[in-house]
Amino acid sequence: MKTSRRKPYLHRRLTALALAMMTVVGLSSCGVNTQSSSGANSSAAGTKVDTINYALWSNPSGRFNPQTYQTDYDRAIVFTVFSRLVVLDKDQGYQASLAKSYSWSDDYTTLNFELRNGVKWHDGKPLTAADVKFTYSAIADPDFPTGIPEFAKHLKGFEDYTEHKTDDLAGITVEDNYHVSFHFQTPYSGALTYFTDKPVLAEHIWKNTPVKDWNSATELLRNPVGTGPYKFVKFVDGQFVQLEANDDYYGGKPATKNFVFKVVNQDTVQTAISNGEVDIAEISDWNPSQISAYKDAGVNVIEETADGGQYLSLDTANPKLSDQRVRQALVYAIDRKSIVDSLLYGHGKVINADVQPDDPALPKDLNTYAYSKKKAQQLLSEAGWKDSDGDGILDKDGEKFTFQINFPTGNKIRELSAPIIQQNLKDIGIDATLNSADFNTTLAILQDSGRRYDGVLMGGTFRPRQFGGSNWWARWGSDGEAKTALDKVSSDVEEKSYLKSAADYLRIQNKAVPFVWLYSPNDGFAVRKQVKDFSPYTYETFVNVQQWYVTK
Repeated sequence: MKTSRRKPYLHRRLTALALAMMTVVGLSSCGVNTQSSSGANSSAAGTKVDTINYALWSNPSGRFNPQTYQTDYDRAIVFTVFSRLVVLDKDQGYQASLAKSYSWSDDYTTLNFELRNGVKWHDGKPLTAADVKFTYSAIADPDFPTGIPEFAKHLKGFEDYTEHKTDDLAGITVEDNYHVSFHFQTPYSGALTYFTDKPVLAEHIWKNTPVKDWNSATELLRNPVGTGPYKFVKFVDGQFVQLEANDDYYGGKPATKNFVFKVVNQDTVQTAISNGEVDIAEISDWNPSQISAYKDAGVNVIEETADGGQYLSLDTANPKLSDQRVRQALVYAIDRKSIVDSLLYGHGKVINADVQPDDPALPKDLNTYAYSKKKAQQLLSEAGWKDSDGDGILDKDGEKFTFQINFPTGNKIRELSAPIIQQNLKDIGIDATLNSADFNTTLAILQDSGRRYDGVLMGGTFRPRQFGGSNWWARWGSDGEAKTALDKVSSDVEEKSYLKSAADYLRIQNKAVPFVWLYSPNDGFAVRKQVKDFSPYTYETFVNVQQWYVTK
C-alpha cells in the first residue's frame, strides 16, 4: 500500500489510538472529528447556555439529502446532521472521520475504507458498509436527479450499471459490515475530495424511494436522519432549522444541547449579533464602519481565505454568446477590481479561473483580463457587433445586443454588484437589464439545461483537486479540448504530473471564458465573545461543531 504522508490523495491511516493521542496532545482541530475536553467543564469560563444560534443569509431549500443538496444553506444543515468518511484538514489534506482509516492500492485504482465500529444512525440503527455502498451506488443511477457526478463515472462497471445491464455496481464492494472498497477504472485524483463533500446516507431510510424521486420526497428531505453531531428537529420555512445534540455521536457528546440555524436578513444581522439573538454570523459587509461596530460591541471578527467565488455564468449555447471573443469582451468590460475595492473594501481577490485563489495548481500565467473598455469593444467589433444605427446599442444581423443579468436576493454584495456590472456593459454598447428573484428561483435557471439565458450572477464553493464542477452553469466543458484536459487532471495522481495537467486545464478554461469570474470574497465571521471553541478554516466551517459552546 502507498504510504506517502504529504500527498493528500495518497494513503493516510489514522487508527482509533492515533486519534485518541491527537486529542491528548491538542491536535483535535486538525480536521478529525474527535471530542475536545474544552467544553466539558466550562466553570472557569462561565456557565454554558443550552443553545447556539447560527445565522444564515438565505432560506434553505429544505433539500437535506447529502447527495442532492445544491446550496450552501442546505449544506450547512447537511454537514451538522450527517457525517463524511473523510474531512479536510487545515492544509487541504485528508483526515479519516466516519471512516476509521483508509488506504490506496499500489496502482491508485482501489480505495479501501475501514469504518468505525458502533456508529448509529439517529434513529438507533447501526451504520454499516452497506449504507456506504448504497449511497455511492445511487449517484451512478441514470435517474439520479441532479445529474450523475464525475466521481461515479470513474467507477468500474459504471456503464453496465447505468445502462441497467446489472443491478450491482462493480466499482463498490463490501467485505463485511466495516470494510468497503471503491474500484476505479483508472487512477482518480479527485476521489477523496468527493467524500469530503458528500456525506453518507441511510439505506434503510431511502431504499424504498426511487432515485428519480429523491428531490421530490419532501417528507424524507425535510426530516433527515444522519450520524452527525446533531439530530434534526424542525424546519420552519423562511425562519429557522432546529437541531438537537446527538449524545451517541462517535466524535463525542456535543458540548451544546441545541443548535439553531436562523434565517437573518444581512441588513439586521449586526443588531442580531450585538443583542445576542445570534451567536455566529458570516460577515456579508466588510465596510470598515461595520467591522468597527462589531469590535466596539465586543464581537470577535475572524477572517480567512475564501473557499468560494462569485461568477456571472454565461450560457455558451446562447447564439450571441457562442463566440469566445464576445465572452472575453464581457470580462474585459467589467471592472472587477473596482467591485473588490468598493464593495469588499479590499477583503477579497479578483479571480480568473474556477479555482480557489491559493490552490497550488493555479498557474501564474493566466490572462488577468484587466479592465479595458477599449479591448472589450475591439473584441466585440471583431465578432461582428457594431452600432450600425448610432443609437448607442450594438447590433448584428438586425439584432440588438440585449443582456439580462439574473441574480438572486440574499447576498448583499452580489446584489450591489449587479447594477455595477449592468453599467459596465452599457458602457460598451450592450443593453443590459436586471432581473432579481429569490435564490432557489434563480438557481432553477441554471438547473434547467434546456433553458436559454444570458447571464446569471451566482456563487459557488471550490473543491480541492476537483475542477469543472461548475460547468453545468455555463453549458461548457463536456467535450472537446476541455474534456480531454479535464480527463487528464482526473487520472494524474502523482503530484508533479497532477499540478501540470491541472494548470493546463485552467489555462483552457481561462481562454474559453465559460463564465465571467468576478471575485473571491474573504470568508469572515462575527462571533460573540461568549462563543468558545469556534475554529473554522478554509473549506471546513462545521468540522468541529460538536465542540462549540456559549457561555452566559
